[in-house]
Amino acid sequence: MGQLRAMGTAGDLKVIWDPDNEDEVAAAQRTFDDLREKGYNAYRVKRRGEAGDVVKEFDPEAEKLILAPPMAGG
Repeated sequence: MGQLRAMGTAGDLKVIWDPDNEDEVAAAQRTFDDLREKGYNAYRVKRRGEAGDVVKEFDPEAEKLILAPPMAGG
């Protein structure tokens, strides 16, 4: 099972998909792509607390993806 988590002003979003279920993968990819278009940064989480990787494209085989909104600065 894959999991996508996103932090946002309306709260946290959680999407879970089964890599063998095309509909669930497609829905998770749409969410990933929509958030990336809004400027969110995506990270693949590794096991055992190791540093994750920055990702630019949805990976249906990823165990966990975290998307963070762009930082506002001034």
